Amino acid sequence: MPFATKDQVFQMDRRSLLKWTGALGIGATFVSPHELFAKGLCKEILIDNGDFTATQAGAKLQFWIDGILFGSRTNLSARANITLFMPLQQSEDSFVESVVLMDAGKKTIGARFFDHTMAMYNEGYVPYVRFENVELDTNSTYYCVYTVKTGSDVKLYTATIDKPKLSALKEDFLPTTIKNDFKTFLVGNKANPTPGLFTTQFQFYTKNSLIAHCARGKMQSISSSSKDFTVNIDFMHGDAGPTHYMRYFLVMDPVGRILGVKKRESPADPGAGFMPVSQLDGPTKDKFSIDPLQIADIRDCPYIQFFTEDSYDALARNMIRIR
Repeated sequence: MPFATKDQVFQMDRRSLLKWTGALGIGATFVSPHELFAKGLCKEILIDNGDFTATQAGAKLQFWIDGILFGSRTNLSARANITLFMPLQQSEDSFVESVVLMDAGKKTIGARFFDHTMAMYNEGYVPYVRFENVELDTNSTYYCVYTVKTGSDVKLYTATIDKPKLSALKEDFLPTTIKNDFKTFLVGNKANPTPGLFTTQFQFYTKNSLIAHCARGKMQSISSSSKDFTVNIDFMHGDAGPTHYMRYFLVMDPVGRILGVKKRESPADPGAGFMPVSQLDGPTKDKFSIDPLQIADIRDCPYIQFFTEDSYDALARNMIRIR
């Protein structure tokens, strides 16, 4: 998944913030932290002064963009859905209170508000922040401003999303074992000079047909009290040979963190037209050396995305809405 570039951190009294920002309606002009700082209404926290480190809030803001120009085969306008993952703990003492997405002109595109009770299940992080059907210019810059409330003080964090593009599965955040297997698609070669592309009904990097190279799947079961789930992912086509067979089946959260993965080592491995993929267990985590930070909980996901790959010439993706 892409990462937003963290910029600056400011601190101010919460009452002053509400007074100067006002109601954040869509299209309203947002009073940026930089303007508040210029008015002497907040103070800047220098990132390199020892009071703030890159591992604190704002350092790992991750996002995924769906939509936004589906390639050269369509003239659809640049509407998109943006999902943010913010690994920031929500507690009664300190929590993310608001997240604002604004364009280069400081107009509000979307705003979300939280309290300390709104958090992910096990991690306690901010729930996924999703802005749907927003219009994006791929040559422009967008800003995420979010506030962390601690007592009567509020810290304002700014992050930049520069020249947004359609997000795709990329090799830089996959476990090394999987990344090495995916080099045909994710690293790039003569057949696929643009790493990370996948086949969908809108975009292809080969001339394969949609019928034979489309991801299809269904939610077979999901628990309301644990991470347990099963997604049945269909084979795109039957196994064609020792180097051309249905190999990887991945289930991921909205920003590309892993929920489950199955790999067939050869056409001799079991497979009856579909592969059941469930939550990651210990042996699978060890086998693929998956970083705990890249493991998600399906109970937090408003939807999931799943990928399937035939080891030869296609990597396909689709989505399943959960709530």
